[in-house]
Formats: sequence, C-alpha cells, structure tokens
Amino acid sequence: MSEKDLTEFSRAGQEAEQEPESEPQRKWVALVSVVVFSKEDDRTQEIVLGTDVLLDLHDPPLASYLVLHPRLAPNSRRPDEPLSAYILAANNGSACILLQVVSGNRLDFFLCDTHSRTVDIVAPVSCHLRTDQDIDIRPHLSIGLVADPYERGHNVIFQLHPTTSLYHQSRLLVYPTARRRWFVLPIPIARQAAHMCNPFSENSALAHDGRLWWVALAYGVFFCDLFTPSCAWRPELRFLPLPADCQMDGYVAFEPRVRTLLHQRRCVRTSEGKLRFVEIRGLSYDDPPRDPANPTVWMWTLQDPEGPDPWTFEYEVPFAEIWDNETYADAGLPPGEVPHVALVDPNDHCVVYFLQGSKLFSLDVRKKQVIACKESLIDRDQVILFQSSRPVVDAWELPPPPPTFSGDDDDLLPEDVLSDREEKRQVNEYVQSWLDQVWLEWTRRDADTTDEGAPPPSDEPPDHSGVQQAGDEPEIQAPGTGSPGAL
Repeated sequence: MSEKDLTEFSRAGQEAEQEPESEPQRKWVALVSVVVFSKEDDRTQEIVLGTDVLLDLHDPPLASYLVLHPRLAPNSRRPDEPLSAYILAANNGSACILLQVVSGNRLDFFLCDTHSRTVDIVAPVSCHLRTDQDIDIRPHLSIGLVADPYERGHNVIFQLHPTTSLYHQSRLLVYPTARRRWFVLPIPIARQAAHMCNPFSENSALAHDGRLWWVALAYGVFFCDLFTPSCAWRPELRFLPLPADCQMDGYVAFEPRVRTLLHQRRCVRTSEGKLRFVEIRGLSYDDPPRDPANPTVWMWTLQDPEGPDPWTFEYEVPFAEIWDNETYADAGLPPGEVPHVALVDPNDHCVVYFLQGSKLFSLDVRKKQVIACKESLIDRDQVILFQSSRPVVDAWELPPPPPTFSGDDDDLLPEDVLSDREEKRQVNEYVQSWLDQVWLEWTRRDADTTDEGAPPPSDEPPDHSGVQQAGDEPEIQAPGTGSPGAL
C-alpha cells in the first residue's frame, strides 16, 4: 500500500471514530388507548401549528400517548359536555390510527396520519345503507384497521356484523380510505369440522398475515381471507377454537363480570410474526371468587390455522417461582398478587408485559425475571373496556419514516430555497387544516341544517383540488362474488 493510500486510510479511520453513533430507532411503543384530549393538559401546547396531534412516545414499559388538539371537539359551543377520545385501532407498521371521539351521546370517527400529524373525519354510513340494508357502525362491536393491498398508502376500516345462522350471511362493513365511503360485503359462515361459536362475543379485531381476525377470549378466534387471491372471490368466516382446556361455555362470555376478568387474564397478540395466546390459569371465575390455586402463566403459538394441530404449546411458569425471583421485589411489585396480562413484546414472545395497579412491567417469563417496571398511570379497572375494541394499552409497531425522493434532498439546496420551501409547506398545511376544519364543522351541522329544512350535504368530502364533485348518489353494495380489488 502506497504512502498516499495509507494517509487516506488513516484519515477515513479518524473520521469514522469522530462520527457519532446514531441512536437506534425505537421499533415499538406501549400505546395507551385513552387519548389525551383536554385543554388542561400541558402537552396540548406542544402541538405544532397546522397539525392536530402530538405523539408522546417513550420506550416501554413507559406508556406512550396520543395527544389530540382540543379544537377537534365535536361541539365547542358546549364546553361542559362530557368529552373523551379513544384509539380503536392502530395498524402495526402503518402511520394510520383510527380514533373515536365521544361527546355526550355523539360519536365521531377520525383517521389520524401520524406522519403529517393530522386527522381526517371518517364519512358516516350513507342513508341508503342505514335504511335499505339496516347496517351502521355499531359501537359495541370491534372495529379494525388493515393496510389496503390494492391502494398503496391507504387503509381499510372493517367491522364484522355477524350472524349465528347457517342460512344467513354475516356482513362486513368496510371503508377503504381511497374511496372515502362505506361498502357492505356478505361473508358466509364456512361449513367446517369445528363447531361454530357465537361471533357476537368477539372482543377485538386485528389484521395479521393477510387475514382479518376477531378474537373471542372465551373460546377462540374468527378469521376471514378477504385479500388472499384464492379466497377473495368468495371469502368465508371461519372459526378456530382456543387450545384444549381453554374454551369456556359460550354463555359466560356475555356476562360483564366474566368479560372483564377475561381481559385481565387472557390476550391474543402478534409477536415475531405469529399470533400468541397468553393465559393466566389457576384463578376463579366464580362469584364470589375462590382463592387462587397455584396461578401460572401459559403461552401457545398459532402455527397453522388450517392444520390439524394449529396451536403449539410454548411454556408454563408458576407465579410462585416468578415472585421468588429477587427482581420482582426489587421492582417494587407485591409478591402474592397476580397481575393483569397486558401485551406481548412484538420482537420477543418470551417477554410479556403485565399491569400491576398503575405499574406496567416487562417480564422474561422463561427466565422468571422482571426486565423493567415503570409507573404508567394506567388503571385497568377504569370502565373503558367497553368504550374501545382495543385493549387499554397495546403494542404499536412504529411505521417507517415517510419515503423521500431524489428531488427532496434538502442537504443539496441553498438556504434561501429551503426557507422558501418551508414557508410554502407551512402555508399549505395551514390552508389544508382550515379546509378540513370547515368540512368537519359542515358535516357536524348536518343534523341541524336538516331540521331547519336545508338540504343535507353530500356524503362525499369536498375535493380541494377544485374539481366539481357529482351530487349525491345511492351507496353501492359490493356483490358477494366481486373482487375486493374493486374497492
């Protein structure tokens, strides 16, 4: 190697040593489903002008929150009206979050773009579907969010309206964000070997492995291949029982007390690309409850929902051995008190998160060691389980940063050009936010204007590009044999 090469090699080595290491990107957070939606919270003052939300993110087990701007209140003229907001669904790896805002007896649904930090109201179900098809968004049924495989950058909201009859089809209410309107898809119940249980008892909805899933913690999961090409022409609702000895009698799933206990002792979550079922056993569901009998934590993995043995047993660990580990007491956790299961680490199925009062802690179950424990101010005993189909806290895998293009390399632009671009961007965001706010107020006053004899606004949102939209037209019901790609 020449002297010149040695000099350049040495200089490159020195530059590499001087270059600071970039912080590892946070892969997921424990996102609380209760949205911060109050003027009294100081975090609302940190929301950037022209945006609607703030993401208050932390490394688990510290809880993360979504902060919503108070101006999105449905009726700002009634500040005394009870106001709350919840996360209904947060699609893993997606920048889209589905919100529900409750003001008194009124419900509004919003889609939050976490990249642009803006929200967009979800159009209501059309009068045609509500009257002719007798279908609307049901608050007591779970609602989910899945990435649209046919429209890049878009999502699909879905809610199952089930039936228990083999002679009537269940229906799937879907809202493709690319179309901004609701459709109905008939979903027949599959004839299968496993006894079909009551889909009305489902507790949550999620998207995984190209399928839509509805979890009934009492006895199993329902799933549908809506986007698989071989099944998309005729999707069916299938049922998969929980592992052996985990199924409960169907009627108990409808008792509010048992339903609450199920949320505390069972969960189905994705981890390392597979569905995991966690259960705390040895606890009584009777009223009054009996004393715990050697409580243990169990886990199974769903390997193949179509296979003869779909569930694979992973581990069983008694809480007595967990409490005896010195890390449990060192974390300030009370031995002898069984915590509530919260979620599973998306990157390590051996790490399960539990709630003990207002504390959220991570536990390596196989090693019986508490990894970390933080005060998260989450009280799972709050009556919010029936306000949201999403658990009180759940893992949200953060989306990748928005794509950049060659023309967006700001490092190559002079400072005056950057300043001009930033000014234009802020103006555009402000105008867009103002237009969205006008449309939001217009939509919310629909009922008032209708009562006064004024014509109701169109179901379609205004097109800000200046193109005239067509007037109202009847909602289209997607045919049962049609391709979902038509959405």
